[in-house]
Formats: sequence, C-alpha cells, structure tokens
Amino acid sequence: MHGAMDEAAQAIPVPVALIGAGKVAHAAHLRELRDLRHIVRLAAVIEADPARIAAVVAQGFSDTAVCADLDEAVRAGARAALVCTPWWTHRDVVLACLARGLPVLCEKPVSLDLAEIDELAAAERAAGVPVAAAYMKRHDPVVGLFVEHCKEQLAHGRRLVVDIHDPNAPHQVAHLLPYEPPPFGPQPPPAREALARALGPGADAAQGEAYARGLGGSLVHQINLVHAVLDGGPGLYGNLLHADGWAGGDTVSCRWRPSDGLVVDATHARLPAHRRYREVLEFTAEDSVATLTLPSPYARDETATLRVESWEAAGGIGTVSLRTAEPGRTGFRRQLIAWARSLSEDAAPPLPGLADVRRDTRVLHEAARRLS
Repeated sequence: MHGAMDEAAQAIPVPVALIGAGKVAHAAHLRELRDLRHIVRLAAVIEADPARIAAVVAQGFSDTAVCADLDEAVRAGARAALVCTPWWTHRDVVLACLARGLPVLCEKPVSLDLAEIDELAAAERAAGVPVAAAYMKRHDPVVGLFVEHCKEQLAHGRRLVVDIHDPNAPHQVAHLLPYEPPPFGPQPPPAREALARALGPGADAAQGEAYARGLGGSLVHQINLVHAVLDGGPGLYGNLLHADGWAGGDTVSCRWRPSDGLVVDATHARLPAHRRYREVLEFTAEDSVATLTLPSPYARDETATLRVESWEAAGGIGTVSLRTAEPGRTGFRRQLIAWARSLSEDAAPPLPGLADVRRDTRVLHEAARRLS
C-alpha cells in the first residue's frame, strides 16, 4: 500500500493508450482518467467499435487520438498501455505492448494459462519494462488495513472466509455505460479454446466455465489478498482440501488449509436476481474477529468498511473499532495513481506483477481441475 497520496504532486502526466473501450473501461477507468488528467493523460484509444469510440469522445476525451493499432498509439505519444480487452486476448496484446517497450497495466485475469504467464514473464524480462496486474482492491486503504491486521494476527488465526454474492448481470453496470450493456452468456469460442489450452485434457465444460468466471474471473482478487496476508509463508497451492461447484456452475466454493492452525474458505455465487453486489471477508483469530465488507467494485459513493472486534477473556472486556474511507477514493482511482507513479518515480513501490499473477493463477487452476 502506498499510504496517503497527494494527487497534485506529479507535474508531468503519464501519456497512456487505452486498449479496449468495453465494459470495465467505461464502468471504471474512463471516469477516473477524466478526473486524473494531471497524473494520467489518455493519449490514445485503440478500439474497433465505432459506438464505443464515440462514447469515449463523448466522455470528455475529444483530444484523444483514435488509433487502429499500437504503432499509431505510440506515434500519438502513448508511453504506457492500459489493457482492457477480453481476457483471452491479453497474451497477444501484452506481448505486442512489450515488443514496443510499453509498460502495461492489464485487467484481470491477466491470463488463466500458466504457460502464457511464463511466456509473458520472459517477454517482460527481455523488454525491461513492467507488466502490472490490475488488482485494484490492493489499493483500497481499508482493504490495506484488513490485510495488515490479518498479518499481525496470523499466528493466532484460525479461519479466513471469503463470501461473494455477485449479480454478474447487465443491471450491475447499466447505469455506468453509455450504451446497452452486453448480455450475460456462454463464453465465446475463442475463450473456450483458451480455456481448453489452459486446463488441458480431461477438463470438462463446467470446469472451464467456473474457471473463467467464479474462480479465475472473480475470486482471483480475493486469492491475491489471501496471499498478501500469508506474506511469503505457507501458500494455498498444494493445500486444497476440496473444490465444489453447484447451481449449474453459478456457484463455486473452495477450502484450503495452508497451515495446521488456519483454514481458508472462499465462495463465489452468481445471483442475477440480486440487485447489489456483496463481498465479505472475515478473519477469525483466537481473540478477535475482523470483518471487511466491500461494495460493488464499480461503486463510487460507497466505501469498504472494516469492523474489528477483540476481547480479553480474563477481564471480560471487549473493544470494537470501525474504519471506513472517504467516498470516491476507489481502488480503481488509487490504482491509476500508483501505476503512474511507479512509472515516473524511481522510488515508487511497484504494483503487483506477473509473479503475483502466476502464484494466484496456479492456485485457481488447481481448484478448477479438482472441481466436482
């Protein structure tokens, strides 16, 4: 975490290319880019859909170059790339960016294929520029407080629970998009081909669907947070107790036991009839419970809440603390600030990168293969 950030401190904004102007770009990144022009300047957008291009221009980016490819974007002044294309295209897009010396911030999942992640890591080393993973929750200050609390209490921890109720339906982002949101449907053929390569022979369609959505598409954020809590200690890979799917693949649940004293449970349920996204992480230690409640990742007027309850058994005295953040200071916003500073300031901390991506993906790949 980068602590308090003075958004006006950076004199020269980083010129970036937005690659892909779809749902996540419009629902999250573009509104932040518009407010952060003094830190990140949208120099170019690469998008084939005329309606989406028009929507970008209409959001206040009339001076942004509309480009057909990366070479045009570089000529337009882009010196870094924000990749928001569909997940199965990320390998080719990120490799193209690295070939041109462009640092990358790539939306999740960067890849669901371990071999692809290794290929990207080799290209990153050869290019000498970083690939950052868009783990925007890591930049939420209240999430940071939760992670630090869990790390401090880890020796006394007994259970870490992740519970997500996710509409994952058009209504979740319809109010944020300047066009009709895409319907929820099966993975398109290129995605199914990518999943077949990633999971290998023997994996069935249900495992692929769960891997692309409930596991690798959603829980990857929380698995990254769990790894941040474990902080180099025993990880989740190889410690999977079970992985289950039900409700036609719309719900997945996994349990790991990274140490003798700690169990990690994670569940993601797609619930289209629910109007609101709900995410709760709860860490239970011997003498405390820390509960982190997160709103929809696209919400700007709501913030995360951390409630920590502790007690002293001998005296029978308990304490409760409640921490929230100022509305609008979202993970997406702070992530863009941190990324720009990591590219322009020598002493700025790096963002989570491909090593984090590989560690998290390996855990979820194992769960998808074991899914029953």
